[in-house]
Amino acid sequence: MAPGQKMYPRATVKKIVKAHSKCNISKNADVMMFLDYVLFMQTLVKEAAIDAKQAGERGISARSVKKATADSLAKFKG
Repeated sequence: MAPGQKMYPRATVKKIVKAHSKCNISKNADVMMFLDYVLFMQTLVKEAAIDAKQAGERGISARSVKKATADSLAKFKG
């Protein structure tokens, strides 16, 4: 990664959280939320790939993502 380049849009994450919850978040809470989001997406794609392979598809389809969503959400329910 190039020097000075950000890993993720921190201000955008804070704005989204503030818009949905109508309250400010602490200093590093946005980092934790973003990391949780990345882990969720990684798990979702992995599960969707497994479902797609079992169904004999050549790639990940919307159907396989929808099928894997419930399992992935259950894993990340806090």
